[in-house]
Amino acid sequence: MRHLRVPSRETSAWRDKLSSNGWLSVGYGIHNLGEFRGIPLNENAPDFFEGFEIVEMEAITSGPNHWTERLDSDLFESFKEFWPMSHDQIGDVIIVKIPKEISQFSQEIASAILNQHSSARIVCADNGVKGEFRVRDLEVLKTRSDNSTRTKVKEHGNEFLTDPGLVYYSPRLATERLETVEVAKQLSEKLGKKISVCDPYAGVGPAVVPLTKIPKYVENIFASDLNPHAAELLGLNLPNSVTKCADARLLSGELGECCDLLLVNLPHETVDHLPKLIGLLNRGHEVVIRGWAILESDSISRAETEIRNHLSETQILSLEITPKKSYSSSISYVSIEAHLIRS
Repeated sequence: MRHLRVPSRETSAWRDKLSSNGWLSVGYGIHNLGEFRGIPLNENAPDFFEGFEIVEMEAITSGPNHWTERLDSDLFESFKEFWPMSHDQIGDVIIVKIPKEISQFSQEIASAILNQHSSARIVCADNGVKGEFRVRDLEVLKTRSDNSTRTKVKEHGNEFLTDPGLVYYSPRLATERLETVEVAKQLSEKLGKKISVCDPYAGVGPAVVPLTKIPKYVENIFASDLNPHAAELLGLNLPNSVTKCADARLLSGELGECCDLLLVNLPHETVDHLPKLIGLLNRGHEVVIRGWAILESDSISRAETEIRNHLSETQILSLEITPKKSYSSSISYVSIEAHLIRS
């Protein structure tokens, strides 16, 4: 079978590209070629990809479609209604919630999941959230090597370290982070200069790491988080930026008017924190606040009024609150984008 030979770091991007064009041979595995990978092509794929080699290799046939198929059949049938059918994978860490009715089979579950996912290093049970920073309480069930939950995540061509056992990170906001890159570019072009960005609730930096890849538009990045574990990883992920472990509400006293684009991602408290954050914005030209909040669906108009009151000493050029997805039947996850001028 024909396989497209691509650099290993570009595997995900090329797999997505081939799939979207209808050129990926579905149901076959990807060859590990050291620093390269061989992605299977179907009969519709072109015979030539500029800069890349097409090689003939034996196809890797797929195994079971789901890890539960690796369990003993009698065991599976006996507890059929309890097996978790989904899990989260963050880097090489797989996290699964195991119902108490089958907790005695945790090792069998972990072994089956590791055998199913060759890219995984460690399987952990999710025992809920804990502590001041509301991070997952992870119990290591099985690992191929060490017990560390620190891992490297790849997202839209960007790489950064995270640790789901110590910090909060959600891959589900990846599209929002791509939109932030576009907002940064547009603001830079409008102002005719490179901009500065501040993310006071940065976590490990997934929203600002992509901005380091566009130095034509972004000059300075200021990022912080109150969780010291997140702040440590933030420093590793942004070695050439200003990073801090700090309370966002006090940050303007340290950094002053430091940014043209302000990111506010503390969904349950974004609106309430705004008054303490305005001092981070530069004066005399258009600046942007881009935030996210969890709001009652029938309270969005009230939230807009509250935000306008918080920004009353500025010239508001535009303010948009856009529902992105349902958080529950009556609660929405929304994005907030305000363009304004501080005189």
